[in-house]
Amino acid sequence: MNFIAGNFGSYPRIGEAAGRQALRRENELAPADLDRARQEVIRDLLAEQAKAGLDAVSDGQVRWADPVSHPMAKLANVTPGPRLRYLDTPLYIRQPVVSGPVALRDISLVADEVKWSVAVSPRPVAVSVLGPLTLSRFAILRGSAYATVDALMDALVPLLADEVERLATAGAYAIVIEEPALLREPDAFPRLNDALEVIAARRGASKLWVFPSFGDCGALYDRLQALPVDGLVLDLTCGPAAGEALASAGSRLAVLLGIVDVRSTKLEMPGRLAKTVTALLRNVRAPMAGLVPSGGLEGLPRSCAFAKCRVLARARDLLKGGTGRRTGRRRGKRR
Repeated sequence: MNFIAGNFGSYPRIGEAAGRQALRRENELAPADLDRARQEVIRDLLAEQAKAGLDAVSDGQVRWADPVSHPMAKLANVTPGPRLRYLDTPLYIRQPVVSGPVALRDISLVADEVKWSVAVSPRPVAVSVLGPLTLSRFAILRGSAYATVDALMDALVPLLADEVERLATAGAYAIVIEEPALLREPDAFPRLNDALEVIAARRGASKLWVFPSFGDCGALYDRLQALPVDGLVLDLTCGPAAGEALASAGSRLAVLLGIVDVRSTKLEMPGRLAKTVTALLRNVRAPMAGLVPSGGLEGLPRSCAFAKCRVLARARDLLKGGTGRRTGRRRGKRR
């Protein structure tokens, strides 16, 4: 089995060092200065993730205000609404208010940003976007365009399919469709399955993954295996059920294992993680598995996020029998 280590979500945009404070007061910067500052921060964190030893890296979602309003703000007839806490995180989002038929009114939702990151990144770039189920559930409906959130979801599906095609054309290595709403609304599974069939048909050469985040997806594990995607992302830090299902039933899909906890600054031990992963994958038939954070890293101090990425890379090297890319101590010259 081939093992990779990667990050597809957020990353701290502000660091402890003096040279990593540019975005601490980003609201005070002029638009042109803000854009330049963000580009420099993205270059820096792409290089930092590569330095940690990751095979696939993220632009850190540096340009995003939050994961809901950022893509929805690119749509016609959508305006920012009230602030709402994002699930069980300290992050607050602006709920999108939908007052008419949604349609793309910009170059893309996120693909133009990813294209720039691909061009400057030392490693392949992965990207995560919220899926149609979750985006529709956070929206506020006004007017007569959509009578229900299901109707809005149906309207978002072709827009997200178009975006997936743009992301593939932009060179995204992997595209993660994140759907935390699924664990809170499991009855929506058939509708999501139909949506993913439409979206997956447009993924081109990119890998398409689905991530039922912010919870233990063990109860849905068997049904998740039937989704028309290349792989699953499993948060193994929220509870034991998903890991138990994976170890027992295996997986026909490739799996990305969220095994470092983004809710804690405590560092995991690479050797212990490698041992756990070996046990979890004993019945997996897929040719590839990845080690990833359990979610976005932005809530951690920058130094801790970097250290967590190094843990992932070292665990990957142990799983590969020491044949993978090494991180940490440099080898000395032969005498």
